[in-house]
Amino acid sequence: MLTSKNVLLCIFSYNMGSTLERCILSTFKMCPGFDVALIDDQSEDDVTRAVIEKYRPRMKLCVTSTEDKQGRRHGNLYGNIQRMCRYAEEEGYDFIFLIQDDMQFVRPFDDAILKQYGELFASDDKVLQVDPRFLRKGYAYDILEDVKAYRFPDGDNRRSYADVGILRLSTLKKLGWTFRESEAENKKVLADLGYVRLFPFSPIVMHVPFPRTYRAGKLKTSLLPMRRGDYEFHEMTPRERERMDRRSLQEIPYFRRFLRPKNMLLARLVYALVTDASALR
Repeated sequence: MLTSKNVLLCIFSYNMGSTLERCILSTFKMCPGFDVALIDDQSEDDVTRAVIEKYRPRMKLCVTSTEDKQGRRHGNLYGNIQRMCRYAEEEGYDFIFLIQDDMQFVRPFDDAILKQYGELFASDDKVLQVDPRFLRKGYAYDILEDVKAYRFPDGDNRRSYADVGILRLSTLKKLGWTFRESEAENKKVLADLGYVRLFPFSPIVMHVPFPRTYRAGKLKTSLLPMRRGDYEFHEMTPRERERMDRRSLQEIPYFRRFLRPKNMLLARLVYALVTDASALR
């Protein structure tokens, strides 16, 4: 079973400023009763630092990495994930929910959702991760009638792991797992071992449209749309949640179908024209 007491929510932060604040506030609002931790990867941005200090008193743990990044593409991300998995295990949690700072909870992580996700873990020991994000068009997904969920097809390494989602800590402990320095490598090794991640019938979280993006500590610039990092989604209304939960399993939960972007004027045209992947980076 998943409960609000055996899942640690952990936000991974770097230079996202107001986008990080949106992530934190949506986490607090949509996940009441959960412990929340944050680990920052040595942000230089003053707004990000101020946001972290503002919400530090409400965190179970709030720390900054100190290791040398050595020019790594993702900084200390994988060392930070390893550190937080170890911390969660030592503190007695059974699961850790990896949350990126460009994400937003759009509906509550409530008892019904906990039950749904817990049943996915209980369905097979090889379920390493439940990834509660909405899905993107342009990818092939298997529809799993027996567990009412979705998965990347056999032979696709993405079916095993992502840097976002709820991980079963006992599996990592059994493997003596050490995270590799890229998502692709982690995916491949875990896929070769037969582990899978499942996308649930009812997702609750998504990356916001057009966040700022960094590679090797450097901000990637883009002329369009303007005001990157300022956009978000509307929270789902009770009616919208009910509609989504009553749909057929065959209707894949694509984010564009179920989520409404917010704070967009001219950017809405760009959002409509670009691919799903481009809209979220």
